[in-house]
Amino acid sequence: MRAVVGPLILASRLAAQTLPVPTLPPERPPDTGPTTPDQGAPAAEAGARAIEPPRRWEYGLGVGVGYDSNIEFLLPEGPSSWAISPRGNFSRFFRSPKGELRLGGMANWVGYAEQKDLNRYSADVSLDGSYRSSPNTTWRGRASYDFGYSDSSQTLSSQGVLLPLVRTWTVTGALGVNHQLAQRTSFRLDGRFYRTEFDEQDAEALGLVNGQSLRATANLRQALGTRDSVAIEYSLEGALAPPSPERVEGDGRRYYLTHFGSLQWSHLFSPRSGILLEGGVSYTPDAARAGLDRQESFYGGASYSRQVRSSSATLFARREVIPAFGLGVSRIENRFGLTATIPLGRAWALRLEGTHMDPETPEASAFAYGTPDEGSVALSWRLARHFEISSEGRYRRRGATAEVPVIEAYQVGLFLSLVSPSGGSGFRLGR
Repeated sequence: MRAVVGPLILASRLAAQTLPVPTLPPERPPDTGPTTPDQGAPAAEAGARAIEPPRRWEYGLGVGVGYDSNIEFLLPEGPSSWAISPRGNFSRFFRSPKGELRLGGMANWVGYAEQKDLNRYSADVSLDGSYRSSPNTTWRGRASYDFGYSDSSQTLSSQGVLLPLVRTWTVTGALGVNHQLAQRTSFRLDGRFYRTEFDEQDAEALGLVNGQSLRATANLRQALGTRDSVAIEYSLEGALAPPSPERVEGDGRRYYLTHFGSLQWSHLFSPRSGILLEGGVSYTPDAARAGLDRQESFYGGASYSRQVRSSSATLFARREVIPAFGLGVSRIENRFGLTATIPLGRAWALRLEGTHMDPETPEASAFAYGTPDEGSVALSWRLARHFEISSEGRYRRRGATAEVPVIEAYQVGLFLSLVSPSGGSGFRLGR
């Protein structure tokens, strides 16, 4: 089946190799609210701090049954099947007076009743922590390795890249420092690395390109009072360019660069709600190599967060040049999203997530990018101290183009999990 459809989908992929794309902090909505001590924590963080701190060990072990439609995500009507899925996760926390460290891991297996050749497993391990080296300086770091598939890749999802089912290996790393220069002035420096590799055989059949990007960000923030702050931010990202027959070996131009500069304003309406507005410009000197039809583009967006007791919600809109791993290009993407966590009494909890992306197709391009949409919902019930039942659903859609029709898929499942007293299962369907 892939031999028949691969050339169709890959026609647009190969055309896209003359264009490039990046990713990064705003792959998630920016933090809402100021971060300087005299102004308090952002609204999104305020609720998290009210939650009981994690124990030294947290774990989840569960099994579920569900239905997975259009498993391969390659054709409008692909193979579907009922499935059984055992899964497990763990976290180990280490603490000291100046910092903390978390080691975590997850693994799951999906076995299909009617599509046994598509049975699969995935796993990841991560390490993250923070350290306060002085009263005014805090360091943060994170590293992770993930073996899975394209439909469970957080990196691809954040880039708006919905690919057919392909095995992936992803490595991520981040290191940052925040320094309080004065009572109302802080400086933040961050760096992060992403790399995603695809199964060589599938990549060749579908025309996919391994992706890699490195981004550094500097942010200077000034508090204007107890509710407002402004900041100036600059980022530089280098994204791996696809192989090019014109490139001379050893010319050092394996990466193309994108500069980002912006001004930010954040305002707290209350200790539990805030807004962040950002506006600026991005500049990609080698736009043609990046797959863009112009060097400059508006960069920025808005994010609103609100905390109501133990419920939290974030609504965001953003425009940015982002790398698209697998396509070998960068795209200007308009992104809109909502995330919400809503406890329903002492034992019930509802989690909602939704994202709509609108990638802009270069004017000179012979093809159009499909519009990706993703949404998920999970309703969990804590049966007892160590048991949880959850009902979960996920929907994905890649819009039609002149070359490829609309492709949709959904997953639903019911899970029973053994969990640690202070934590949940730690899983999301398809992730």
